[in-house]
Amino acid sequence: MSQQPYALIIEDDPKLGVIFQTALRQAGYEADLDENGNRYRALLKTRQPDLIILDLHLPFAFGGDVLNEIRAIYPDTVVAIVTADFIKAKTLTGRADHILIKPVSVASLLRLAESVREEKS
Repeated sequence: MSQQPYALIIEDDPKLGVIFQTALRQAGYEADLDENGNRYRALLKTRQPDLIILDLHLPFAFGGDVLNEIRAIYPDTVVAIVTADFIKAKTLTGRADHILIKPVSVASLLRLAESVREEKS
């Protein structure tokens, strides 16, 4: 039996983070949530994520810096930037695999999760 895919959500909006986490769990993922940008390093040490949902503006970290750290450790992990800051998001084109502009629908998140799962199988 294969292991469930794993997603890490780094999102400081608590309602949005829980929505993302719930949707990904319903899509068959194990999903952890870092609500402030201060736990992702510890979570990255426990298991390589198949998918990371990353907000750009966090209380304890800047998403662009977090993206650099992720790429240094897990260059093949799929990273989706989630932000309302379209201008800043454009600067990350080519470093992030996907850029989702808020508001992000659950349907688009589920499509992304399914494509990552299919890619990994």
